[in-house]
Amino acid sequence: MEKTKRRSAAPRVFPARSALLTAAGAACSGLLATAALAGAGPASALARVPVTIGNPVAGNNGFGVVTENDATLGSTESEGPVAVGGDLTYGEGYNVALNDTGTFVAPGDTQPTALLVGGAVNHAGSSPTGVLRVLRGGYVKIGDTTTSDILTQDENGASVNTQVVADGASYNSTPRIELTTQQSAASVAQSGLMDFTSLFATYRDRSDTMDTCATTVTLLDGNNEPLPDQDVIPPGTDVHIALTEGRTNVVRLTGEQLNNIGNLTFLDEPDADTPVLFNIDTTATGGVYAWDVPNLAGVSGANAPYMLWNFADATDITIVEGDSLEGTVYAPRALLTDLDPSNIEGDIIVRELVAGPITGAGAPVNAGEIHYFPFDADLSCDTIDPRPSDGAVSVEKTDAETGEPLAGAEFVLWEETNGTEGLQTTGTSPDTRVDGGACTTEDLGICARVVPPGTYYWQETAAPDGYELPDPSVFGPLVLTEENAQEGVSVVATNERMLQNPGTGTIEVVKTDAKTGEELPGAVFELWEETNGTEGLQQDGAGPDTRVGAGCSTDADGSCVFGDLEEGTYYLVETDVPEGYELPADPVTGPYTVDEDDEITVELENERGEHGKGGKDGEDCEEEPYGG
Repeated sequence: MEKTKRRSAAPRVFPARSALLTAAGAACSGLLATAALAGAGPASALARVPVTIGNPVAGNNGFGVVTENDATLGSTESEGPVAVGGDLTYGEGYNVALNDTGTFVAPGDTQPTALLVGGAVNHAGSSPTGVLRVLRGGYVKIGDTTTSDILTQDENGASVNTQVVADGASYNSTPRIELTTQQSAASVAQSGLMDFTSLFATYRDRSDTMDTCATTVTLLDGNNEPLPDQDVIPPGTDVHIALTEGRTNVVRLTGEQLNNIGNLTFLDEPDADTPVLFNIDTTATGGVYAWDVPNLAGVSGANAPYMLWNFADATDITIVEGDSLEGTVYAPRALLTDLDPSNIEGDIIVRELVAGPITGAGAPVNAGEIHYFPFDADLSCDTIDPRPSDGAVSVEKTDAETGEPLAGAEFVLWEETNGTEGLQTTGTSPDTRVDGGACTTEDLGICARVVPPGTYYWQETAAPDGYELPDPSVFGPLVLTEENAQEGVSVVATNERMLQNPGTGTIEVVKTDAKTGEELPGAVFELWEETNGTEGLQQDGAGPDTRVGAGCSTDADGSCVFGDLEEGTYYLVETDVPEGYELPADPVTGPYTVDEDDEITVELENERGEHGKGGKDGEDCEEEPYGG
């Protein structure tokens, strides 16, 4: 009797990109410093120009969350109103306007709009059991209702609180948006109430202006003494800051510096007359930033309306872990992905928002709550003019097949200096290698340098383990100008996996006693591969199949293994049996189809041979015991 078990190799699972983000670029320790951005050194000699910014979130119509494009509200709630410029996707249970519906009342309405969607509702991409609740009698506005039905009556024709369901779905179906009041379908289906495109152009200009504000806050250590080097913050550092009353207090940090702060203690509480502006520079990681929020001491939700975190250059921010975040997140160019169960207490101004990604099972990642503390201070500062024009030149290393980022690639950066098209690294007049040594990509797959305007090439000098070095291994040209310096320039470099030995499958034979199930050593097998195109096994003749390797004898566990098998079809031939057992009438079993990394187990049994016969006239003859 034959039993076959197949165990395929475990599939490779790649985490979502947002789950992989870490502070890349630390390996590129030779990043060129931009003194003007640090507000120190030569920059301090530049002209200071007073500028009034006002309230940076002005124009948001009182919405606590404003996105230019799409938003995913996966978990758990926004205590204030939400405005989405694009499409809305939602998780299995999300509350909007738990504490406050905001101040925006559309023409003709009597209730504030708590949820405004400029695009459509993506019911299909939402959790299958999703219910987004708009509370406190707040209204809903949806600019594109082609994916939705707006219901004000149930299936019995009774008037009920309004629900927004998938097109063609019934009342109380899921996924759905449900209100705590009855709003007419005509009132829900309204577009053009906010010009998100113009608003975010303004927000980006304000972000750029705030990013030029000169630093005014000195970083202190745990003893309230200035850090010896304001540009050096070792991981886990306790940082204290003292605020100057009656002015905008400006703190400038790189993303790496911010993540290296273990505890950030405020010696003075921010208020309307003493707001604090954090300018966070992510050029070292090409605008991609994984944020570990430090412990914030000395501040709470009461101070959040006077704290703002400005990410002028960021395009992709992931809040990975850390303390509750006090203050407004102001990143008008960025996708913000929140993976942290701690709360955000303040406004959110971002290009796109994922507040708790929705997993394949429809359940969201716990991203904590968004508490409604609208920013409520007017900012002004002294800016440095002219603004430095250095910018980031970056390369992103990815798997050619999956697009996933790759760590472990080594690059050097070259500047075009010899006037000859393309990169020349040798000869009498090569281009110029940028100082700072080689850069090795980390988990984000990114290498970046902050450099003056010019034309640059990235040269890959070593591929990640298991990958081929590309041919050619030069990527560029990347042209950095004063106009694009703030955004930086980047190129994607892909790697192909090395060809692996396809012989990774195995066939294991397990031989047992047909009656007792006892494992039997000493059974001998041959393995043959189907190679002649004729069905079944042919061991001889003009075109036989191919025998693979030497014979295999079962061990004390009754097992023998044929390993390192290429993909193909195979047969087993039993050529000898343990002592006292019979060779099967048909010693050939199969076919067995081996795919890459398959582990096939074949269980085969043997019958014992005759060991004794019955005596005459019914007399018993003592049998030789098994194993004797």
